[in-house]
Amino acid sequence: MRILVAAKLSLDAGQLKFDSSGHPLIDACPRRMGDADKCAVEEAVRAKEKLGAETVVVTIGGSAEHARIIRDAYAMGIDKGYIVRINEPETLSLPTVARIIAEIYRRTGPYDLVFLGVGSNDTHSSMLAPMLSSMLDIPLLPSIDKLDVKNDGVEGIATMEDGSYTFRARFPAVISITSEANEPRIPTLRAILKSKRIPIQEVSPEDLGVNVERIRLENVERFILPRRRILMEAGDQSQIEEAVGKLLEALRSEGVI
Repeated sequence: MRILVAAKLSLDAGQLKFDSSGHPLIDACPRRMGDADKCAVEEAVRAKEKLGAETVVVTIGGSAEHARIIRDAYAMGIDKGYIVRINEPETLSLPTVARIIAEIYRRTGPYDLVFLGVGSNDTHSSMLAPMLSSMLDIPLLPSIDKLDVKNDGVEGIATMEDGSYTFRARFPAVISITSEANEPRIPTLRAILKSKRIPIQEVSPEDLGVNVERIRLENVERFILPRRRILMEAGDQSQIEEAVGKLLEALRSEGVI
């Protein structure tokens, strides 16, 4: 069994700050492997431990930080890694990202499973997995919270708004993993040191025969919801009833109720 995992270097949105005009300070924001991607890596390593799978990770970018997340995956137990070297990967169109991963699948495969996070920490479009599934023409198990990889296929449970769904598929298949699927392991010091000695394979989009398409970001601004700051004071019972009446009137005027 062979498993391919796609991992993205994402902005740590929890540490994103804004200037006084409401524009994000993107260059000052730390970057790391996305939470759901890390859970996808964990699922691949668990399948390796259970069934003896060979595991491969791929990321797209050209910085030292991209090499770092490959080594983070090595430290967790991944066997081999690829970096698709390209500048400004954040400007790549989603179809380009899907085509790159699809070509890695075709040229370094065959693979039985493709794991990736259901969405990244920053953009979180959740569209990469279905697009990749369509390009490869293999089944998709979406938004999986609980996964069971077996010798003859895979079963996953996804919790949706209207209930839980169980998906089953034979190999090969694409699986998008949520950040609730597992608790990613913390690598030991020995594993971290070992990860520094494992080579990383480098390729370019040209090597893969992928035509690069980019998007242009026009503007990003912080969304600010202005508050009404209406205070209603009440000291005794009669004032409480009056304040409640004013509150209900204010909610009706805003269309809340």
